[in-house]
Amino acid sequence: MIKKLALLASVLLLIGICSFFSYEWKTETETLASGSLAGEVRQAQKLYKNLGQSLDSSRVQLCFKGELLACDEGSLTWYLPVDMDSDGWESGSFTSLDEEVSILPLEDYTLYEKSEIVASGQPVSFLAWNETEESCIVVQVVFTGLSVVRIETDADLDVDTVFAGSIVFYEACGQTDWTYSSVFEAHERGQTSRAYPKKGYRVNLVSVTSGGISNENKLSVLGMRSSGSWIFYAIYSDGTKVRDKFNIELWNSFGAEDTSYDAHFGTHMEYVELVVNGEYRGLYGVMEPVDSTQLQISDQEYLYKRTFSRALSTELLDSYTTEEYLTVLGTELKGSDDAGTEYDWQCFRSYIELEEETDDEAFADRAESLLDMDNMADVWLFIQMIYGEDNIYKNMFYAFKKETDGYRMYQVPWDLDLTWGNVYVDDAEQLYVTSAPELVTEKLSWPFADRLIELDVGGIQEKIFEKWEGLRESVLSDENMNALLDECIHEVQDSGAFARDAARWPDSAHDGDYDALREFMEARLAFLDEELLQ
Repeated sequence: MIKKLALLASVLLLIGICSFFSYEWKTETETLASGSLAGEVRQAQKLYKNLGQSLDSSRVQLCFKGELLACDEGSLTWYLPVDMDSDGWESGSFTSLDEEVSILPLEDYTLYEKSEIVASGQPVSFLAWNETEESCIVVQVVFTGLSVVRIETDADLDVDTVFAGSIVFYEACGQTDWTYSSVFEAHERGQTSRAYPKKGYRVNLVSVTSGGISNENKLSVLGMRSSGSWIFYAIYSDGTKVRDKFNIELWNSFGAEDTSYDAHFGTHMEYVELVVNGEYRGLYGVMEPVDSTQLQISDQEYLYKRTFSRALSTELLDSYTTEEYLTVLGTELKGSDDAGTEYDWQCFRSYIELEEETDDEAFADRAESLLDMDNMADVWLFIQMIYGEDNIYKNMFYAFKKETDGYRMYQVPWDLDLTWGNVYVDDAEQLYVTSAPELVTEKLSWPFADRLIELDVGGIQEKIFEKWEGLRESVLSDENMNALLDECIHEVQDSGAFARDAARWPDSAHDGDYDALREFMEARLAFLDEELLQ
């Protein structure tokens, strides 16, 4: 028996070794050798000279490795996502859904520097031809360094605010499973951003039964968590296109996980390029929703979001119905199909009552009972660091978790584009954004949090000092901050997406002023060092 087990183990080990080398070999041969397309290019160029250029463009539906690609039909340009950080060109065959149409490259792009082709957005020409009809047409392929999303819908997205259809996510084509699809229902989202021509969306993935019943279809997309709902952020007014991604990563590096719960008190965001109904729609950020799943909010717990900047008071709570709270208080109850009952708003009422408390001793006692002081310290530091004045009275989630001694409130920041020197201005021609570099050495006033610090509720002063000191020696060091910013810039610039988005939306902000952002960041960090560590 022992000998049999030993033999079995040896066989399994051999299989494992063979599988390992097979995988390594497969990985090595998944890229094209330089000059490997020379024969196909010669054939394509010969056909191009001899065939009539009359092939109906609608017959060309370009595929890569059997997957139909997203296409901007007006320019006959197809988009293929590749790994822009890898020198090798991904192998795979270009074909057409119409089997009578063949595809050949007119250029041997394996001779090109991959990173340069991707960053420049230089299209590569391909020949689509039909042997029977003796006709052909030239089409283009753009190799992008970002993932691509293709949406098909009967709706007109310049008119319709609610729509449905099919969606396909494309990741780097060198991966084994690089596409996944679903049916979806969607609607426009955003507040100020709804005035922009480039819209943001909330996309809900669904599966439809044979009886026509829609059910949630949870998918893990772009390496993020499994979810049936996704936010498509249009990134219209930020001229750098990196602020939200940069800030989300910063918050995730210290604040999102700094709780006693096995939950992510934040979001994640990945860049994509969106194509809708055969039209290129530009650069987007796909984000996980901050919802009950993300924060593990149970049926006995509550999640609220401050969407508009409105004054909070118990008098207003009592003067209006819950259906009017979004308009009057700028606040909505999340995770519910309606505005909820007065009972559902009791937790948020406790927060408003705390803000209204005039007696310092009573305020301190109630605050220590209601708030998680580690979370408060994290949020205060984060908002101060990025100078996020737009996140004090709105763009914040309030999660009330039920604990042994009652409810505990946690804050989660959201919508982080008006930061690092960009502030709101009431001017549509400026896309409601202006630069205010003079604020770099100004302490951001947040009366509620400032009162907590002044009274040193729950030892928050020491928490802030120790957290900042530790963070500046680790995730928020100058070196790490600059490296993270460089990575965000690399994603939008070296993928070619920044230039394509600017061409598609010439009236949006595309200043690409990373020097100003970096200068503000470095000066802001130095200012806070002086304020907090001296």
